Amino acid sequence: MTKIKATKGEFVQMVNSLFSVKDLEGKDFAINVAKNISILTEALKDIEKAGKPSKEFMDLALSVNAFTNKKDDEEAIYKVQELEKENKELIDKRREQIAAVSVMMEDELELELFPIQYDMLPDNITATQISGLTKIIG
Repeated sequence: MTKIKATKGEFVQMVNSLFSVKDLEGKDFAINVAKNISILTEALKDIEKAGKPSKEFMDLALSVNAFTNKKDDEEAIYKVQELEKENKELIDKRREQIAAVSVMMEDELELELFPIQYDMLPDNITATQISGLTKIIG
């Protein structure tokens, strides 16, 4: 295992990169990807919990989304503006929640992760996929 010190935001990017390669073939590669996903998701549970929108906000988002496909429709634009006015407190609370999560993303962690050796990398992995994993490739 390799100790890695990074911000929670960097670890979030890393777990997203691991999810993007989880379907690539290679037994040793897949084992380390799965183990690292498990470690990272456990370590980042507080971010996930803190960022989860309330049921009320999700209901509002669904209502707003019903009108977003009608961008040129003046009535739809008016309805969205009305929903935003009527739910200002809920929207402000969500903005505060997002701001708090942004602060949490700057917190540093030190985690032990399973390194992915060069010879484990699948032949069909792309540079884009590798770029998010550079801290654990070695």
